[in-house]
Amino acid sequence: MIVHEIVTERLILRALRKEDSAEVVTIWGDKENGKYLCDPYYESAEQLSELLNDIHESPVYYFAASLKGTEKIMATCSIGPEDDDLSTWGIGYTVRKKHWGNGYACEMVRMLIEFAREHNAQAVIGTVAKENYASNRIMQKCGFQIVQESSFQKSDTDITYPSYIYKLYL
Repeated sequence: MIVHEIVTERLILRALRKEDSAEVVTIWGDKENGKYLCDPYYESAEQLSELLNDIHESPVYYFAASLKGTEKIMATCSIGPEDDDLSTWGIGYTVRKKHWGNGYACEMVRMLIEFAREHNAQAVIGTVAKENYASNRIMQKCGFQIVQESSFQKSDTDITYPSYIYKLYL
């Protein structure tokens, strides 16, 4: 699914494209930056390019974010239906570590919540590793509540993270 552009106070979110592989791999493939992503650590743009090749066939909306006035990707995020009746949407995000602590993740999450609301979602959920203190704080700042304890495994690894499942009713 393609959305042309979403503009926040400081960011521009646009559809993630295959051509973004080289920039995105520097975020998702970074051992610290990509630590809590459920995706594997991508080691090359070519490897990531395969994933991004068919990204627009997915019911999930994937975005690249850049600061206004720049085109450099400084974050990625996604949101899309988690259930058959399209009432609950799942959210994910990551911000390049040099931009951590500036409120960009909260800004993206708030915009994605509004995006889900405009698409008639009734709730948004997100899974966050318990030890990912910054992301847990972001979810709380954006109004999410913990509804369940769980765990997830990072793809292609033996790493399992105890986690919280957060939910926000719209």
